[in-house]
Amino acid sequence: MPDGTSSSPRALALPFGITPKHIAGRALSRWRTVISVVVLAAVMLLAFSGLLGGASSSRIEAKGNGLSGTLEYDPIVRSGNWFETSVTVRAASDVQDLTIAIDQGLWRQMSIDTMVPDAESAEALGGTYAYHFGPVKAGETFQLKLDGQIQPGLWCRQGGAIHIRDGERERIAFPVTLTVLP
Repeated sequence: MPDGTSSSPRALALPFGITPKHIAGRALSRWRTVISVVVLAAVMLLAFSGLLGGASSSRIEAKGNGLSGTLEYDPIVRSGNWFETSVTVRAASDVQDLTIAIDQGLWRQMSIDTMVPDAESAEALGGTYAYHFGPVKAGETFQLKLDGQIQPGLWCRQGGAIHIRDGERERIAFPVTLTVLP
């Protein structure tokens, strides 16, 4: 300093309650900012990776017995959040009673709020929820959209299948594994 005074912390008048040990800092204090930035970056990378939910939807395709189909759903969902599932069925041969059956374990602690189009009839037998949509002619495409919500108490991994049937006769099935995070 030009007036010849010292600029060391000890020479300055310290405010009440502040001692030289507060100014000197601790051994790890110089790493505090670096550690904070690394932890924040790790959390943000984890969130952006989709491992905590919100990633792009999975798409499963299946063929067999005169039908082909596509299932789109989110394999990782958050408890309390909404989810959407879409089932598309293309008929290569006539279907007398298109039935989409979902294993009951797959929808445990979930509420299905919207199903478009509405089923002609529905039943819950043999461990599945079966929705009957009536006849589909060869060459036609049927699309089902389901919207629901995960109940807050659910936090686990559950699995099952979505079956595409002609009445009681299974034509194709989509294996589904769903991970629910808190």
